[in-house]
Amino acid sequence: MTHLGTVIRVLIRAALDTDLDGLGEMAGSRDRAEVRLQAARRGAEEMLVAVAADRVVGVVSVRWRDGCDPPNPWLYGLAVVASARRRGIGRALVGAGEAAGAARGAEAMSLDVDVDDEAAVSFYARLGYVIVGPHRHRWRAIDPGTGAVTAEGTASTWIMRRRLRGID
Repeated sequence: MTHLGTVIRVLIRAALDTDLDGLGEMAGSRDRAEVRLQAARRGAEEMLVAVAADRVVGVVSVRWRDGCDPPNPWLYGLAVVASARRRGIGRALVGAGEAAGAARGAEAMSLDVDVDDEAAVSFYARLGYVIVGPHRHRWRAIDPGTGAVTAEGTASTWIMRRRLRGID
């Protein structure tokens, strides 16, 4: 990938259990990363990582059901480590998530973004996502060992959607 003259070689692949240490920082916590990996192992979602120089530098997940805008798959948890930002890694991860959705026959990909996160709204709009309406996102923190809910709440978000026609 090239950005502002800087070249980074990035491999995007499915997340592995061995990636867990590197994912904790980007997922908000090691527990959250572990819950997402467990969901990927069950086939409920796909968790993709970007790897550069043998280090996980980005992550995104695609939930196949029970997202914010049924029946569309839900793209969520996009994060790139600070030292690797603004080099196209987030864009590449979104593209890989969309390709996974298209390969499963999805007609559109959806996501939700906090209403006050103008930078994220702008980023996704540049990728072709449009706001389709407000959403009250309900979240839960889950203990990966027991499955117990340890915290929960809601956030005001926008649902954004992009048609996937033409994705290879």
